[in-house]
Amino acid sequence: MISDNITVDNRPSAAEIKTRPCPECYLCGARGESLYQGLRDLLFGAPGEWNLKRCPNSECGLLWLDPIPLEVEIVKAYASYFTHSDSTATPLCRPSSIGLHAARCFRLLGSAYQAHRFNYGEGVGRPLRWLLALPVLLTRLECDGFDIPLRYLAIPDKGRMLDVGCGDGSTMKTAQDLGWSAEGVDFDPQAVEVARRKGLRVKLGGLTDCRYPDDSFDLVLMSHVIEHVHDPLATLREIRRLLRAGGMLVVTTPNGHTWGHRHFGADWRGLEPPRHLYIFNGKNLIALAQRAGYAQSIVSSTLRITPSAFVQSRAIRRSRRGAKARSLTLPQRLWGHAAALAELLMRKWNPLAAHELLLEARK
Repeated sequence: MISDNITVDNRPSAAEIKTRPCPECYLCGARGESLYQGLRDLLFGAPGEWNLKRCPNSECGLLWLDPIPLEVEIVKAYASYFTHSDSTATPLCRPSSIGLHAARCFRLLGSAYQAHRFNYGEGVGRPLRWLLALPVLLTRLECDGFDIPLRYLAIPDKGRMLDVGCGDGSTMKTAQDLGWSAEGVDFDPQAVEVARRKGLRVKLGGLTDCRYPDDSFDLVLMSHVIEHVHDPLATLREIRRLLRAGGMLVVTTPNGHTWGHRHFGADWRGLEPPRHLYIFNGKNLIALAQRAGYAQSIVSSTLRITPSAFVQSRAIRRSRRGAKARSLTLPQRLWGHAAALAELLMRKWNPLAAHELLLEARK
């Protein structure tokens, strides 16, 4: 997941993360080519230097860490991760008065759009909410952010929903408010504790540790999780087992073939070593779903994380000595949205051009 409120920090940590060699592509077995070397975690201060490989197979193109952290060691990379805080609590930073007014206006427009499109949120009169939603509808830049995951939750027929990698439980809370029987799982004990304080049903550990029965869920969400797991294929197969017939899996993940990656290279926010073990593209992500046995699968790209990813990537490039980037100023937000506009135009001729991949797969 990508958070707007981050600290760019390259302080070393004493907790070494043990690794194993991973020279070959996880998906096709091709021997990887070196893409980046000596990457450091400038976001959350995990120890070590990391190398990224690229699959030379044009039908694959997977990116991955080599060497890769051992599964029992990866928890050390999350010692100061952003999911440890409650996203619904007091903001981590105090915005300027201009930024505060802009944020309030943005939330008002977003609420009106969600009320207009999904009949969700605090009620306002129908003509007024359509009028307030008009800027969002006309520009299209923020639609992905307001739509996902609400478009999968605000449906007439609700059932059981599982959020894999639920973090602080914000999505689960929305689902529960909409009438879903919502559950979550996360391996981060601090994030799980935050979610449980909200009264949510969350299990600690990996998905397979939970031992859910077959055909348990109508909807499974995985928001920026698949890039963190050591065995993505096994994870998608396990989710398919848990889904009822016709049930849907929704996966979002950074897009390794996005313009932002080409522009920022080793400073691209989506790399996030050592937590992002694999970086997918549209072609290999849909191939992964097919290998996992899903009957139908569609991949598209979204603008949901483009503004913050561009701003944060530039902060990483400029802040090699641990400068702070805790709040987005109005000029930064405008610059990020200019990048989103560029990707919106690129998406006209390349549907997979934007920063975030969206996989929709049905059992």
